Amino acid sequence: MLTTGAATSWLRGDGARRGLACVAAALAAVCAGYYLSGGPRWLAAGLDAVGPLHVLALAAGVLCLLLILRRPEAGLVLLAAVLYTNLSEVAVRSYGVPSLLQLLAAAVVAGWALRKLSGDEVRPGMVFDPLLFPAVAYCAVVLLSTLVARDAALADERLAEHLKGLAVFLIVTNLTTTRASLRRVVWALVLSGAFLGAVSVVQVLTRSYGSEFGGFGRVKLAQIVGGVREPRIAGPLSDPNFYAQILVALVPLALYRAWDERRAVLKALGVLALALIGGALVFTYSRGGAVAAGLVLALAALDKKVRLRLVLPAVALVVLLLLWAPAEFGGRLETLERLLPDEDEEAVTVHAESSFEQRKLLMGTAWEMFDAHPVVGVGAGNYSEHFDEFSAHVGSATPSYENFAERRYPHNLYLEVAAETGTLGLVAFLLTVGGALLSALVAARHFRNKGDPGAASLASSVALALAGYLASSLFLHGHYIQHLWLLVALAAAARNVSRAEPAGASYEKPPIPSL
Repeated sequence: MLTTGAATSWLRGDGARRGLACVAAALAAVCAGYYLSGGPRWLAAGLDAVGPLHVLALAAGVLCLLLILRRPEAGLVLLAAVLYTNLSEVAVRSYGVPSLLQLLAAAVVAGWALRKLSGDEVRPGMVFDPLLFPAVAYCAVVLLSTLVARDAALADERLAEHLKGLAVFLIVTNLTTTRASLRRVVWALVLSGAFLGAVSVVQVLTRSYGSEFGGFGRVKLAQIVGGVREPRIAGPLSDPNFYAQILVALVPLALYRAWDERRAVLKALGVLALALIGGALVFTYSRGGAVAAGLVLALAALDKKVRLRLVLPAVALVVLLLLWAPAEFGGRLETLERLLPDEDEEAVTVHAESSFEQRKLLMGTAWEMFDAHPVVGVGAGNYSEHFDEFSAHVGSATPSYENFAERRYPHNLYLEVAAETGTLGLVAFLLTVGGALLSALVAARHFRNKGDPGAASLASSVALALAGYLASSLFLHGHYIQHLWLLVALAAAARNVSRAEPAGASYEKPPIPSL
């Protein structure tokens, strides 16, 4: 009979490693053959359509694959950058190539599995973070809601998005196992934000609104304030408000890198990234993004215990930046005053402003759906399918029934979850994101108790990034939900690292893994 010790000894043997590598290679070949048998579009291109750039891209892809199989942590850094820049969707939309995110995720999982099977990993087995339970429960509720959905295809689409996010969660929590790896992923996100911000700032300064800059410079012509219509920067996403949302989450990450890095080059890089991210955020003209960014900066000042003599110059700097910003940006922020109570009235009055009134209608309709279907909701992704049915109960002070064929969204992530998945989904979702926020805060406390303020600050920046995203979600629904899953995974990974690594363990390493 083969004992556990004998099995472990066999797995660590050179012959066993070669055998397992052969099995893995055979499985990879079968998967590749199955994929190619489907005749993907890029394979159907004639030889005359293949140029030097295609050959160069193929060679780069092979090199990346070899690197990821040997160093899956490098693949994790690439995965975080590809996800946050929306590169995969950009490549599909603009160039018709296969999903880079799925290919990259498969390569990272393969590299991680090979390491586990080879016996080189110090800690065997998978990491099943406690947050996995509410996350899986939420996905299960989304699956359950497909049974009551009026449009099953929309529900299945939403389920697929969350399952991909769950896969991202598993990958990140299993590969982010040290302070160094956590820091590398954070730097990958900061540099991704710097890249997106640079594209946006150059696009605005050069007034190159007719070019999409390879898919990373999308623009939406929209109302700014009153009758003024100006281009709003959307980056690689479909809407400026969602672009602002993912930028807000990067503000504390870049700020803390500029604050805490010891090397002058990295500190300067953090400052530059913060400036580019902030500049791009301004040109989205997103009021919700501005409010969330202000909240994040205030929380950062409290976390760092910034003294009043430093707060005043910082406020003065912000005022100067606002004066430098386009006049339309200040005018757009001034419209937020319309949400404040009128001095002559006891009740809160919202003045007639079309976007505010429309959002009141959209949010109120979501509440009506939840009230009518409190257990599992109307079905994931099916808010728009029931909009006309429930919006009549809400009413609106402005005409809001134009473009009848256009899909409607509740403009509030929490109301969307409640309307579409009911109380079961809302509870599971809040446990997931609330647990993630608590995980990052617990990680910061553990690092401080271990005498590692640098790692504690890193964990705090992750908590603030998640807080910024969740705050902006008060004004936005759940598009691009994989960005939230990535932040949730980083928070969980930070807590795991804070418990696993000994006190005083060094994490001062380059942000990009060496080859």
